[in-house]
Amino acid sequence: METTISEERNSAVIAAEDRGRQPAPWSTPGAWTITTVNGFTTSGYLPAWAEDDPSEIDVPMDALALRLTEIGHRALYEGQIVGMATWPSTSQVEEEAVFEAAIDCNPYDPDPAQREPVVNIHIVPGRWIPGLDPDGVADVATKLRAQADLLTDVVRPALIAAREDWSAHHPGRS
Repeated sequence: METTISEERNSAVIAAEDRGRQPAPWSTPGAWTITTVNGFTTSGYLPAWAEDDPSEIDVPMDALALRLTEIGHRALYEGQIVGMATWPSTSQVEEEAVFEAAIDCNPYDPDPAQREPVVNIHIVPGRWIPGLDPDGVADVATKLRAQADLLTDVVRPALIAAREDWSAHHPGRS
């Protein structure tokens, strides 16, 4: 017997009702659905790139507006892991991810700029480059390449020269 998407969706909702408030994350391919306790249903587009499905059941009617403003579609991209310390104490180094990126879209956000996909880049804990469009992402990437070139082509050779100079003038003390 062949099962249709509608039948699969109904099975998922029944199973979700047995479990609690959250239906299966694949509720309907390409769509999310929120159903209130009194049966009112609203739905919207669920991008294929979104990592979470905001579908929900048994939402109190007076909480629906808040639930809609909380809908956010996101795709995360890993950053680079580096050792970081808090200055001036460099003895306690912790591994942290830097330059993590996320595509975010919040379709019901009060700020219209957040209603279409943008990239937010997490630099270090507590610091972000927010709201980038495609040209903004390219601009940041160009600046990071320039910084990498500076580190490789200027800072690294200068450090090698400084260490050689130090060793030559302070033998046995390093």
